[in-house]
Amino acid sequence: MASATSKTFTDRTGQEFVIRTAQPADAETLLAYIRPVAEETEFFVIEPDEFPATVDEERTWIQEHLDHSGKINLLAEVDGAIIGSVTFEAGNFRRVSHRGNLGLAVVREWRGRGVGTALLRALLEWAESSPAIEKVCLDVFATNEPAIRLYRNLGFIEEGRRARDIKRGPDDYIDTVMMYRFVK
Repeated sequence: MASATSKTFTDRTGQEFVIRTAQPADAETLLAYIRPVAEETEFFVIEPDEFPATVDEERTWIQEHLDHSGKINLLAEVDGAIIGSVTFEAGNFRRVSHRGNLGLAVVREWRGRGVGTALLRALLEWAESSPAIEKVCLDVFATNEPAIRLYRNLGFIEEGRRARDIKRGPDDYIDTVMMYRFVK
């Protein structure tokens, strides 16, 4: 079972928030949080209408992350409202089960306040304590300079680029930057 200890953090303005492992009971709140975040940012691969259609599907997805030792879904919240999340999924096959990819999102009004940094640090702490995880990977839009700066500040290294990897429309492409950090 994959989970992390709940911890309280303080953002750059002095506001406290909690980071904890998502639970199936969070499904409705998590869907309500993620769809608007996807709508208001240009840096999501998944479009708002591509998220799970039902709360039951989301609940199943959360439970899969709890049941698998190489997956985790962490939430940052204030007074029960989700302000950010980070997910990690290790490879499904033995030869790639030592590494996995993360996805990070923070609501607009909480960006630049340390929530993303706290979420990533919590994830890296979990990965370091996980016997099977050795490498944490991510893909980031090449145009997302604040995120790239955050990842570099936490020790991630650019591994390569995928040219024209994201297609936003006819003749509208963005490269992705592949980054990694070894935790063992």
